[in-house]
Amino acid sequence: MHVHPRRFAVAALAASTLLLATACDGGSGSGSGSGSGAGATSSPGNKAKPSSAPEHLTAARAKNALIGAADLPAGWKLEENAVIDKTMGAPDEILDKTRAQCAPLVTLINSGRPEADYKANVQQVFVKRGDETNISQDVSGYTREQAEKAMTALRAAVGACSSFTGTMNGKKAAVTVRKLDVAKAGDDSLGYAVTILVGEYAMDFDFGTVRSRGAVTTVRNNWGAHGDRGKEAFTKGLAKAAEKLTAAAAGTA
Repeated sequence: MHVHPRRFAVAALAASTLLLATACDGGSGSGSGSGSGAGATSSPGNKAKPSSAPEHLTAARAKNALIGAADLPAGWKLEENAVIDKTMGAPDEILDKTRAQCAPLVTLINSGRPEADYKANVQQVFVKRGDETNISQDVSGYTREQAEKAMTALRAAVGACSSFTGTMNGKKAAVTVRKLDVAKAGDDSLGYAVTILVGEYAMDFDFGTVRSRGAVTTVRNNWGAHGDRGKEAFTKGLAKAAEKLTAAAAGTA
């Protein structure tokens, strides 16, 4: 996650590092792990019968829903073995002690996913040399009922939590949220922008979350004070992510 001074005349980056994970790292859901586009995924314990459609997105299908560097503007590259799930080793970056109404949004901010009980999951991060901005993507598989409920809860939280407080690393965090216009995609889609202010430092994000059947993808633009704002990459990446998610989820329950 990148942070930048909100009220300093001279912008000096106080950057927290992206989380690094390998395929053997443990995940927080019902799958075995979470990882980067390099191949770390979690998979369900119960395999669908060959003769029937899978109940939810499988680990292999989740990987097929990932975008590539070619889907972004020139200059972006995949950061190998990087994830955005702060529950996997970055406790000082976890947003905590917020009001219950905002919990679905806070879950996504902290983990990259709208629901902890995933059946398959994969994450990846793209960076641009010399810039403080990163573009990340999460792909998660759920039952369709889970995914629908998760999107409903997330939409309600975005609407109800335009301003709230919490803590981050023991310090007060002031969070502001606003809806963000994104192209309609999949069975359901939602755009929202989030700013987290901790003392003199701000963390700014654009999010786009898309659901297709029981599959959900979120593209996140974590932009810094210097270099590419990331808006073009976010817009192009989200459109391609939605397209790939819909194709990957086709044929699932």
